[in-house]
Order: sequence, then structure tokens, then C-alpha cells
Amino acid sequence: MRSQCTFWAIVRRAVIGGAALALCAVEAVAGAARAERPAPQETPFVCAQVVLAIDGSKSTDESDFYRQIEGFRAAFGREPLYHAIQDCLPGSVAFAVMTWSGAEQQDLCLNWALVTNVDDGHHLAGQFARCRYFGGSTDIGRAVEYGLRVLERSPFASYYRTVLILTNGRTDRGAEASLAAARARAAAAAVTLAGYALLRPELKSSSPAFMRAARPLERYVAEQVSTGPRAFTAHSRPGSDVGSLLRALMELLRQEAS
Repeated sequence: MRSQCTFWAIVRRAVIGGAALALCAVEAVAGAARAERPAPQETPFVCAQVVLAIDGSKSTDESDFYRQIEGFRAAFGREPLYHAIQDCLPGSVAFAVMTWSGAEQQDLCLNWALVTNVDDGHHLAGQFARCRYFGGSTDIGRAVEYGLRVLERSPFASYYRTVLILTNGRTDRGAEASLAAARARAAAAAVTLAGYALLRPELKSSSPAFMRAARPLERYVAEQVSTGPRAFTAHSRPGSDVGSLLRALMELLRQEAS
């Protein structure tokens, strides 16, 4: 009897030991599979995502259009801009660049670039050569809508999202409703619209009857384009583009860093 008990005890230990070994093997295989499976990539986090929307409508002739392009290229070559970027924690900003005109005329020149230093900025500045001029109508609302879609497809996450809309004219008659709807959508998505008015050279007149327009472009842009808790409006005239664009970009970053 004792020998039979001993025999069955040995068998039981063998079975239990085999099961334990099998379990260890399964866990080892599962562990190896987990080790081989790539970890999900984290979304890069930046201080702000900024869409630069450049006016390419017929109210902006080609010389004015390329004046905007050169102004941005020069602004991204200036050292003060990178101090502002580094002050905007965590010290990086993602930019996308688009041009716009009428309802179906928008073009994405640069689909997101991360800028942390001067070298990044010089690389981004080189991409402005891709931007094309349309020469069509002026539909600011559709430009805003397109900018919002660019933000929705961004590979980045950030504290703030902004569309900087440059224009040298008011939206066309009949397109006011699309602008109002786009501004409302931006507000609902917590996206800031910053308006930038491209002014024409000041007219000189010795006549006392000469008066400026009752609602100049910068006022129109401030009231009908810019919106959001950190919104602001800037403007420039021919010859002051580089300095004005640089100040506008720095103001945008200063407000988002505060």
C-alpha cells in the first residue's frame, strides 16, 4: 500500500511540475510577444500649432503676394523669433503654411513643420517657395475653414491653436455668411483667429476734402476676422512687412506663452 501511495505521489508531482513548466513557457512566449510589439507612439506636444494663411486673391496682385512670402521668409531668419519660441513652453511651435483665394482655391504649401531653433526656421523659410498665387476672389471664410481642417489633421498636440489670416481686402459680397460661420466654428473649437491687414501705400492729398475711409481695413479685420480669447490684429504697409510680420509672430507667441 505504501509503495502505491509513493508511486501516485511521484506521478502527481510530475504532473504538477509539468503544468508549471508549461505555464512558464506560455508566459515566456507572451512576454516575448509583448517585447516585440512596438509601443504606441506618443503625439508630439508643442506650445502652439499655427497655420499661416497667406492672401493669394486678385485684390493682392502678384507683387504684393510675393511681398508677403518674402516677409515671412525674412521673419523666420530673425533671432528674436526663436527666443519667443523658446519662451513658449516646451520651447517648440508647429507651423503649417497655406495660400487662399476663392471658395475652392486653397493650397497647403507646407503640411506642418516643427520649429525649435534657427536651423528649423531656415528650413521652414525655404518651403515658402512652394506657395502659389491664385488671383481669384476673396473668400476669407473659406480660408478659415481650410485652416481649421489643417489643424484637425495636425500630428501634434498643443496648448493653443491659431490661424493667422493675412488679407489686403474684405471678403467678397455674398461670402459674409461663410465668414461668420467659420468664425463661430473656430470659437467652438477653441481656435484663435488672428487677423493681419495688408494695407496699401497711404494716399497723399493736399485737398482738405480728402478723408480716409470710415472703416479702414485694419478695423474691418479686427471686427470681422479676429476672434478668440488671445486674438489680436496687426497690419503693415509696403516696406514694413518684415518687421511687422516678425512683431505679429512674436505677439502671437507672447500671448500664448503668458
